Amino acid sequence: MNVQYIEHAYKATMVNTSLSALELILHLYDGALEYLDKSMNAIKFNDQESKCENLSRAIAIIEELINSLNHDIGGEISRNLESLYLYMLQELTFANVSNNIMKIEHVIELLQILKSAWKEIK
Repeated sequence: MNVQYIEHAYKATMVNTSLSALELILHLYDGALEYLDKSMNAIKFNDQESKCENLSRAIAIIEELINSLNHDIGGEISRNLESLYLYMLQELTFANVSNNIMKIEHVIELLQILKSAWKEIK
């Protein structure tokens, strides 16, 4: 799954549903969390293909979250989110190379905290 596919699906969902932007963000977090969970299971079972596929999907979602940031409107908050998302991408890259489940778990924790914060806004 590549970024263009996610962008297309994201835009199609916005057009075809009554979901708010906030609900779409929450769905992106859910997707990333699901793929990260699958990638950890793949590491545990030494399934390199599945690990790579699921990490790639989670990375694509985080990249889409970065691309959706509007620094003109979001200001410091959006810049901080971008830094955090970039950190997550770095951690997932290291996790992929070293099969490090702890790095994936750390990114999961960060995403869960952010998801919780977005839910409070809702």
